[in-house]
Formats: sequence, C-alpha cells, structure tokens
Amino acid sequence: MHGVELSNGTNGRREAPADVDGELYRMFLEHGGGDINKWHHYFAIYERHFARFRGTPVSLLEIGVERGGSLGLWRRYFGEAARITGIDIDADCKRHAAPGIEVLIGDQESPPFLKAANDSRGPFDIVIDDGGHTTRQQLVSYETLFPLLRDGGVYLVEDVHTSMWPWFVDPDLGISFLDVATRQAEKLTWWHRDPMSFLRYGKPPAEREGPLDVPDITRRTFSIAFYDSVVVFEKQAVPEPRREVR
Repeated sequence: MHGVELSNGTNGRREAPADVDGELYRMFLEHGGGDINKWHHYFAIYERHFARFRGTPVSLLEIGVERGGSLGLWRRYFGEAARITGIDIDADCKRHAAPGIEVLIGDQESPPFLKAANDSRGPFDIVIDDGGHTTRQQLVSYETLFPLLRDGGVYLVEDVHTSMWPWFVDPDLGISFLDVATRQAEKLTWWHRDPMSFLRYGKPPAEREGPLDVPDITRRTFSIAFYDSVVVFEKQAVPEPRREVR
C-alpha cells in the first residue's frame, strides 16, 4: 500500500501506516456473513486514520449501506460507546439498524437531507463516503458535510478510481472528484496566491499587518492524503505559519 500525504502544518506527528494485518483487518477476515464488501488494501488506510478514535464515543457516518455488514464492523472496532449512522437511498437498508446503529434513508445528492442527518446524529467525527461514487454525489456530500465535521475529524472518500471512468463523471461539471481534491491540496499552502506573503511569516503574529486572504480550507484542513482509490481529509484549525531563524 502506498500513498502521498500533503499536510498543512507541523503540529501533529503522523504514525507509520498500520500493517494490513491490523485488528480491523483481522475482524474483516474473521467475518463470515458475506455482507461486507471492501478492498483489502483499504484496511491499512482505515487503521492509520481511525485508530485514535477506538474506545471513544466517536460518531461515525457511512454513506452507502448496501449489505449492512460494515456498520456492524465499525461498531465492533470502535466499541460500545461508538455512535454509528448509515445512510442509503434504498429503504430496504433500514433493516440493518441495530443497537448503537441507526440507518437513515435519503439521497446523498441532497444537501438538506445531509444537513438533517448531521443535525439529528452529528456532528460527526468520521464520515466515510462509500455511496454511489459519481462525481456529483461525492462533491455534494463533501461540500455539505466536511464544513460540518467536528474539529479533529476525518472525512474519507472511497473508490475515487471512478474519477477516471467517464460514465461516473458528470459532463456538466467538467471536473472529477480527484480534480477537486488535488486543487484543495494546493490550497493547504498559505502563500499559494501571493509568493510575497512568504515575507509575512517571518514576523511574530502580533506584528503582522491586517488579515490574510486565504480560502477557508487553508484554515480548517490539517492534511489531505492520497492513496490507491482513497482520499482522506483531516480537519483541524490551522494557525498562520511562522518562520524563524535561531
């Protein structure tokens, strides 16, 4: 498993990727119900970004319920304090609700529905988009839910290889989700618009003149990590950088 990670700060230290034989992966291999459909290499990505939430009252939303087995897997992995929510457009998926697991029926392309899900079950610490995988679905879900994600949370989009398949990319948009994620990664750099703003960061914050015009994502996203078919956004308030020679 390989990946590229772009970070927006140095105030956190990243652990090495989890081995593919981690505990979550073992839970998957031991599962015999035939109701979990996952790529094997995703589990190292999950463990790398999700392990710190284990044993906490984490609130997780998974878009796309299908067979329902992954909801139970998340419940077992994170523990009884976890609050698991699934959403799907298929009303039959309601049958996968269980203690600690709620299933909401609606369209991930509907911002009002997504906001209502956040109001009733959020704010979420983790959002996993394993829904319809079209560009429009992924973009609407990301643009609606990422701003509502709890600070310190993780937004993970699966199966972004569909960005390379024409029948998943809306021609009216003229852009894929991978295109959007790449452009967002460029905005992690505080001086991406004006190279001269680099001079600003050599001064203590109290001596800087006026506010700096940067996109909201610059101030609210710690990192964007790219893997085979997966993009992960980590949300965290990021202060202006400071450069100093000592």
